Amino acid sequence: MEGHIVNRVEESGLIQLDLASLLEPAPVEVVDLSSWLDSGIILREKPFRNSITSWDASKLKGHIVALTCSTKAILPDWAWMLVTAKLSEIGATALVGSIEDARVLAYRHAVNNLNLEDYRDQRIIVKGCATSGGPDALVAFIGHVGPVVRTLMFGEACSAVPLVKNPRS
Repeated sequence: MEGHIVNRVEESGLIQLDLASLLEPAPVEVVDLSSWLDSGIILREKPFRNSITSWDASKLKGHIVALTCSTKAILPDWAWMLVTAKLSEIGATALVGSIEDARVLAYRHAVNNLNLEDYRDQRIIVKGCATSGGPDALVAFIGHVGPVVRTLMFGEACSAVPLVKNPRS
C-alpha cells in the first residue's frame, strides 16, 4: 500500500469546535447583601442606601454578578433593585441567584456574542471532550447556531452524533 495518508476529515469541510477555546465568558462574582444589613438581618433604609452609594463596585465592571443574601433576612424588592442599579452604572450584569447561575448566564452571553455568519451553511462538530460551560453552554450553542448551520454534530469526527440538519440555503 503506497501513497500518502489522506486526512478525510480535513477534506470533508467539517469544522471541529472546542467550546473551551471558542467561548470567552465574562468573569463571575457573588455579592452578599447581608453585609449591608444591621446584624446581617435587618435592613435599615438610610444606612443601606448610604452603603450602596459609597460602595466602590468598579472592580466588577464587565462581570456577571450573582446577588445573594446568606442570612434569612427578608429583603424588599427595591433592595435588590438598588444594588442592581449600582452595578448597571459600572457596566456589570446582575442576577439574583448563585455563582453557578452567574456562570450559566456568562456562558449564554458568550454564545450569543458569536457571529452567526461564521457558521452559516457550515458543517460543525462540537468536540465531545470539551467541558467548557457544560450542558448549559451546549444548549445555548445549539439554540444560537443550530438554525444557521448546514449540519451540527456532537462528538469526534470518527463517531459524531448528528443533531441538526438544515436544508441548504
